[in-house]
Amino acid sequence: MRWQILVGLAVSAACLAWLLGQVDLPRLGQLLLQLNPWYILAVAALLAWVFFLRSQRWRLLLRPLKRCPIGPLYSANLIGFMANNVLPARLGEIVRAYALNRLCAVPVAGALATLVIERILDGMAILAFFFLALWFTDPTAQAGAFNVAYLRGAGLFLLAGYLGVLALVAALWRWPAATSGRLARLVGRISPRLGQKTAAILEGFTQGLALLGQGRHLPLLIAQSLALWLLMLLSGYIFLPAVGLPNSPLLAAMALVGGSLAAAVPSGPGYIGTTQLAVTWALMLAGADQERAAAFSLVFWAANYFPITAAGMIEMLRRGLSLGSLRGGGGQK
Repeated sequence: MRWQILVGLAVSAACLAWLLGQVDLPRLGQLLLQLNPWYILAVAALLAWVFFLRSQRWRLLLRPLKRCPIGPLYSANLIGFMANNVLPARLGEIVRAYALNRLCAVPVAGALATLVIERILDGMAILAFFFLALWFTDPTAQAGAFNVAYLRGAGLFLLAGYLGVLALVAALWRWPAATSGRLARLVGRISPRLGQKTAAILEGFTQGLALLGQGRHLPLLIAQSLALWLLMLLSGYIFLPAVGLPNSPLLAAMALVGGSLAAAVPSGPGYIGTTQLAVTWALMLAGADQERAAAFSLVFWAANYFPITAAGMIEMLRRGLSLGSLRGGGGQK
């Protein structure tokens, strides 16, 4: 774990250093000073709706395991995303599952299974926006050493990974005992103790995949996923003029694509550094100038990071939880 943390921090620092070394810092500073705070408030308002939709979708995913009120789900989501912002190694998803366990008594393994399904739904929406944005992007566009061909290659790599995860989850749902047994034996060759633990985790995990047998909910889940990602797209679209960029669906989609790519790269807490560099390059490929693209990447990241972190901290304290107890699995059932 320690080497993963160090690699992530090094990648974040290198990305930030590269970005700031390439832009005109005085002009970047002027753009930041001219920012209208109403744009930040608009982003915060849309974030609240995004988390509401996430909570509604999660409630539907959890229905085969337990019926949870929307309040604890909203709190667990905020706490998990806050944890991703402040903890290394992307522990937020685990924290989110433990938070739900403490707030709604949902088994941790089952909660994690629903989060995997959630990420599959998110991946479907992200990839749709990704390739749609590429379709309208100039194939000769360049952003430093980065070009559209590299972006297309990254998209195909993500698509392959997405299909691989989808196949594994489908196998765990269709043949739970056989697939879990093979995975546990494979891990057991490395460590017998770890193999036993993997088998226990997969047993609970497959229970959380029960929703996949209820196909009637799939259209609603897809609609909810598209709606929340459209809200995130709208958030970027509204924020573009804050740094002098035009309201452009292509620019907003490319910013979303850049942020999604950054989440797939090892980085420090909150995806700092990788997000700024990836979003800047993506916007430049869509025609934005470098300083305005960099200003957008810095301020839009902050407009999402600080409200989520503050709200998550408040919810954690209000619910009587702590990061230490959630990371340690306190209260697991």
